[in-house]
Amino acid sequence: MTAVKTSMILISGSLGSGKTTLLQHLVASTNRNIAILMNEFGEIAIDSKITQGKHVQMT
Repeated sequence: MTAVKTSMILISGSLGSGKTTLLQHLVASTNRNIAILMNEFGEIAIDSKITQGKHVQMT
């Protein structure tokens, strides 16, 4: 069995520190398949709506 390496980037920080902006930049500047695991607290998933786009589906 051959091991496959998977790269992972963890983005964390305080409110207003630019996490979503950085995520949008990473999504826009890559031609690779990516997965986004987002843990949002709150009644409305604002960051998911902002990040969702032509090439990104959020569920």
